[in-house]
Amino acid sequence: MATPYTSIYVSFLNKISDPYLASLSDEDFTAQLLKFLNSSVAKFRKCKKNLSLRTIDGLGFTEDLTDEDIELLANLMVIEWLRPLINNLEILKHNMIPREFNSSSQGNFLRELQSLRKDTQAEISKLLVDYSYNNNSLDDLYD
Repeated sequence: MATPYTSIYVSFLNKISDPYLASLSDEDFTAQLLKFLNSSVAKFRKCKKNLSLRTIDGLGFTEDLTDEDIELLANLMVIEWLRPLINNLEILKHNMIPREFNSSSQGNFLRELQSLRKDTQAEISKLLVDYSYNNNSLDDLYD
């Protein structure tokens, strides 16, 4: 039994809308999704499944991930997807006069992206707390 990456990709793609990502070739699209996923795996340290075990074809995890695991990875992928958008706009902000940036649509867009990132991080934090609570027993405290 295994969990294909596509299960996580579908959940991630249902959370975003990105015309640029959609315009990529299939190969580039898959490569970009894999980059987001790999960064997300590195941040999901509390996972009860061993996410380092990958299928021979490199298209999935050997472990059966729960819906909760998939949801957490997809949300972490949203953070990874937002990161370059925010970082690029912050560079733009540094090249503009503050008054000019604050009154522009780029400034509003950046604030919205930062708010979205903050909301997504809060959702991930709650999911991680729930995940830890649901996957641990009191016996684990005394090991």
